[in-house]
Amino acid sequence: MVRVTGEQLQKTSGFVRAEARRAPVEVTWHGPELVVLSVEDYALLRQNRKLAFTRADMPAARLERIANNRMDAEHAGLDALMDD
Repeated sequence: MVRVTGEQLQKTSGFVRAEARRAPVEVTWHGPELVVLSVEDYALLRQNRKLAFTRADMPAARLERIANNRMDAEHAGLDALMDD
């Protein structure tokens, strides 16, 4: 990822815009502060975000699927770690 300082962003905004069309650009000001990305990348992030539910708001079918899930037998030894 390309990194620029806040000052470089002000002085070379054209460069930052061109780079952000290719890949996200990190803008720093005493450490990471912003990420500049293309509209297409932003839309993809928004499209792929997951919705969080409280248990009370979760659809019953989803709750049932979660309750019926079982861990693969090869990981059964991990259950013992939870017994303490």
